[in-house]
Amino acid sequence: MKSELFTIPVLFVTFNRPDLTVISLSRILEANPPKIYFFNDGPRIGNSNDGVSCQAIRILIDSMDYQGEFIPRFEEINLGCKNGVSTAITWFFENEEMGIIIEDDILPTIDFFYYCQEMLHLFRHDDRIFSISGCNLLNIFKEQENDYFFTNYPNIWGWASWRRVWLLYDVAMSDWNNPETRELVLQYLPTKEFRELKIAEFDSLVSGQNNTWDYQFYFSHLIHHALGICPSKNLIENIGIDHKEAVHMIGDSPFSDLRHQGSITLPMKHNPIMVPDNEYAEKSIRKGYPYFYEIPVYPEPPKPNTSQKISIAVGKMIGQKGLLRYCINFVLGRK
Repeated sequence: MKSELFTIPVLFVTFNRPDLTVISLSRILEANPPKIYFFNDGPRIGNSNDGVSCQAIRILIDSMDYQGEFIPRFEEINLGCKNGVSTAITWFFENEEMGIIIEDDILPTIDFFYYCQEMLHLFRHDDRIFSISGCNLLNIFKEQENDYFFTNYPNIWGWASWRRVWLLYDVAMSDWNNPETRELVLQYLPTKEFRELKIAEFDSLVSGQNNTWDYQFYFSHLIHHALGICPSKNLIENIGIDHKEAVHMIGDSPFSDLRHQGSITLPMKHNPIMVPDNEYAEKSIRKGYPYFYEIPVYPEPPKPNTSQKISIAVGKMIGQKGLLRYCINFVLGRK
């Protein structure tokens, strides 16, 4: 797909995984953006391993070969997943009107950068579009029709957006406590299973049980009735699944099968139908959360006792097709 100058700034968010950082950073350097905003969260208090890892990452950038504008931000104390990533993105959009956000466990293709660039310019002033994702959770979906589609189930494993969108972001997600807003949001979700999933996620965030930043971004899509863009062919890999320092992607994952699915050719096949593809959302949820769709096992009904058996037999005899009904109809000449 590479046939034009790449001009979009990139935010790279890191913490304590230098082994992953060097892999993802090498791909960003290959794309050669004009600016790289480099965010590194600080070590957790009392965690000596974090101190070593964060320092290794900060040393790593001293040896990189990059001619563009490099803008680092190193936190001295740990902000955590929720406040750390959201702080980094706020810092990024305070300085840029639009851009690409990549976390240290995401390895995009080179096509990802040019795909984001074209989408950022195409939908720059379209308030219906909030995000552009490089991740297709199904790997391939309707690739014969268009190069991308619209979804109300956006993904942040390699994504791009605009300042106009991030200004609407609320890290506390306070609107979820409003019963009217809550009801309207749930009506917008396509299936019962999807609603159950989001209720659990949003409740866990607002109650403080879940320390993350992305539920709020998805919630912002919902309350503004906005759409995300998803490529028909997956353009990223999550190389951090089950990493020893993973925060959320711990253990095996149904999305560990995500692989780069080939290139996007120019000119892109644009999608003229700007409605969310509910089929993609439902299939993605079925893949990621199959327990929502498991068929419940009900106990066998109790066997009838003797008196119940007699009642059932008499009922059958006087029923529409029963023997007694047949005899009466025969005597009266009824068919």
